[in-house]
Amino acid sequence: MDISSFNPDFRNKESGRISQRPDLLSELQKGSKQALAKAITLTESTRPEDRQVVREIVQQCNHEGKSIRIGITGVPGVGKSTFIDQLGNYLIREKNKKVAVLAVDPSSGRSGGSILGDKTRMEKLVLNDSAYIRPIPSRKELGGVTSGLSDAIVLAEEAGFDVVFVETVGVGQSETEVSQLVDIIVFLLLPNSGDDLQGIKRGIMEEVHIVAINKSEGENLPSAKKTKMLLDTVLQIMPGPVEGEKREVLLCSAQDGNGIKELWESISGLQNRIEKSAWLRENRKLQKVNRLQYYLDSLLRDSFYHNSNVSDAIAKYTKEVELGKMDAYNAALEIFKNFK
Repeated sequence: MDISSFNPDFRNKESGRISQRPDLLSELQKGSKQALAKAITLTESTRPEDRQVVREIVQQCNHEGKSIRIGITGVPGVGKSTFIDQLGNYLIREKNKKVAVLAVDPSSGRSGGSILGDKTRMEKLVLNDSAYIRPIPSRKELGGVTSGLSDAIVLAEEAGFDVVFVETVGVGQSETEVSQLVDIIVFLLLPNSGDDLQGIKRGIMEEVHIVAINKSEGENLPSAKKTKMLLDTVLQIMPGPVEGEKREVLLCSAQDGNGIKELWESISGLQNRIEKSAWLRENRKLQKVNRLQYYLDSLLRDSFYHNSNVSDAIAKYTKEVELGKMDAYNAALEIFKNFK
């Protein structure tokens, strides 16, 4: 996308540099979903001039931290998108909230294209004027948390959304990464997950704040209750992200809406408690430090791969590795020497 097309005066014709787009920020602050979409598109760009525009916009955002940030994660097939659809509509209808959903979507490792199917699974929310849904391709990011997502959260807050959901690709590294972006993580499980608890990594369970057993309806209900009893016992002996907080395990059904109200009461109650304590404040500080580390990593990576000496060395030593004349580690060392 050519960002200069947003406004004829966007590009300074004399200097050739990209100047700030004040009307994009202004429209964003008025709650324009179109402006939010354009701003998030800039966060996904690899063009230096686009990144500069994003930096100028984010720097002037003054609503950061005024929304509740909720990470939604769970195994594939657990019903994350349907769950968000149900909870989001409840918040809009019953609590008069504006809801933004940033749904990290699996991407093709070859083409970079993503499925972008979350909108089709949020049938009610996608039609609601008080909701904004943005599928974000994960590309090759580890764990399903994509680069630029922290900026997208800030931009959604600036656009006046009260609740920002971050839906991850699945279970794994993503819980650790998404915990650096959100306030509360809700971990969804299936009713028959009791026998699979040994396969769920301890590190994941230590990151989540609330566990919800979805699809707890009909013939699934007995299995759901059994899984809840087992989890209640497990979580008592496992430390959580907030010291002194007993983590709840709740039953719900995204299909018929049962348990959604109780789940929100659990989330909002926890949010109130961590706001009153020092935990939320310290967590937000840590998130800013993590964002600094991300930008440092990004700048170093860009500097490395855009170095002409490195590009030539990569082409040369890739061939050496392919032909078996050099092992990958030593080839990497030789490439790095060209960068130094």
